[in-house]
Amino acid sequence: MPPDRGHDTGAGGPLDAPPLPLWPPLLIGAALRLVQIQAPVLGIHSWRQADTAAMARNFAEQGMRFWLPQIDWGGTGSGVVEAEFPLYPYGVALLYRLFGVHEWLARGLSLACSLLTILLLIRIGRRLVGERAGWWGGLFYAVLPIPVFYGRTVQPEALLMLLAALALERFLVWLQGNRRRDLLVSWLAFSGACLVKVLPFLWLGAPLLWLLVEQRWQGRWALALRRPGPWLYALGAVGLTSLWYWHARQLGESSGLSFGFWGGEANRYSWADLLGFAYWGELGLRVAVRNLAVLGVPLLILGLLPPRPGGPAPPQPLGRVLPLGLGGVILAGALAPETTAVHEYYQLPLMLFACPLMGQGWLRLRQGPGGWRRRAWALLVVMVLVSLSILGIDYWSKERTAGSAAWELARRIQAETPAQARVVVASGSDPTVLYLADRKGWLVSPDGLSKHGVDHWRRRGADAVAGSYAVIESFQPFPDGPRKDRLRRWVCAQAPGCQEGPSFVVPLGAAATPSEAPRTD
Repeated sequence: MPPDRGHDTGAGGPLDAPPLPLWPPLLIGAALRLVQIQAPVLGIHSWRQADTAAMARNFAEQGMRFWLPQIDWGGTGSGVVEAEFPLYPYGVALLYRLFGVHEWLARGLSLACSLLTILLLIRIGRRLVGERAGWWGGLFYAVLPIPVFYGRTVQPEALLMLLAALALERFLVWLQGNRRRDLLVSWLAFSGACLVKVLPFLWLGAPLLWLLVEQRWQGRWALALRRPGPWLYALGAVGLTSLWYWHARQLGESSGLSFGFWGGEANRYSWADLLGFAYWGELGLRVAVRNLAVLGVPLLILGLLPPRPGGPAPPQPLGRVLPLGLGGVILAGALAPETTAVHEYYQLPLMLFACPLMGQGWLRLRQGPGGWRRRAWALLVVMVLVSLSILGIDYWSKERTAGSAAWELARRIQAETPAQARVVVASGSDPTVLYLADRKGWLVSPDGLSKHGVDHWRRRGADAVAGSYAVIESFQPFPDGPRKDRLRRWVCAQAPGCQEGPSFVVPLGAAATPSEAPRTD
């Protein structure tokens, strides 16, 4: 999407420079996101990626029925699950139908979405903080750890960011030109973002409403809320999203399989966490390190500060929406603190608003007195090095198959069980091994597995049980102790003469007709 070159002003005021070339941030962003593009689903949040990849594979292999997303851990059932709107896995499935099942295609789709987001972010920044600050904001999105990693994972976060950026960018264009097609595209993108994740209703909806009121009705909120436009925009998205989640709930009630959107075992709504320091301290540390690579923090603070007297031109008026967006993401995360504390990709939307502000902070730093220009460049270089170190240590290193116990267990399951076997995998709630082995079955904890004998699993339709003594839940170490000892004794009781090793696969022989409805443990 090329930058607007036919106008010399944006929605927020005069632009500070002619458009800068787009290829540097796009080229740098593509190069970083291509690292290990061929990697299988392993490493950080592999459980989330495995479920998404399983949906895509099941769409491609079992019929392209968009309304029936399926996972692998449904036992002998269909695997139909209550899930968020499966737009991303369905898009991956279309690629699989054309070119075969290869994870690099899924990662490639995420990469394409992420590069388009960089482009849109530059356009957003151009209108809110000026041409050069917007360009630098796009560059920061291209190199910082969280946008890079989740810009090439097998999960819908890259698509979510693209839809959110498109909704905001087109809304700004509509405010400037009043073309209905821009508003329609913005609404479609906003609705799509809410379908994919729901929380954009708050962290994106509030900034859009603020922009509308400030630009069209000069801050007169009472007048704005009496007009039908804002209500139609919001309620249309609410209606579409409600329809899908009503349908998803019916799927979950019929199959017993759910990601816990309506509750489940994970208490995502435990608001007591908000009263303690641990939640806020860990959240702040995570954002500082993984979102901003530490040295991005002072740039963000500089971008948030009011301009100093006699300094560079003040920010464009609509740029005030960016701090509102930051607050919206933090508040939206606080609505589900348990989930937000565990899943770092819930902080990814911060970058939609933080990166333009960082671009503004970078320009202010460069325009400081004395030797600040050289210091600004040194800070930028170190920040990029820190970002690459975080990516290498915390993310890329965990995606390698060499030495991966989860990968080796999956290969062993493939070698020792038939293609259509149903397998019980003792990996807790993590479906990574089951997905990598391309098998359907059950997920249980080691304790849950050892509570029952082989007859229990045979009756349920299982052909084998498998697990690792080295790791639990993909890459977390399985420490020595009573828990592991109980598991070893159970395995050896089912397979006399069992050998010591890092993993086990116990065949159960011919499975009997299940005597109970399949469910997860």
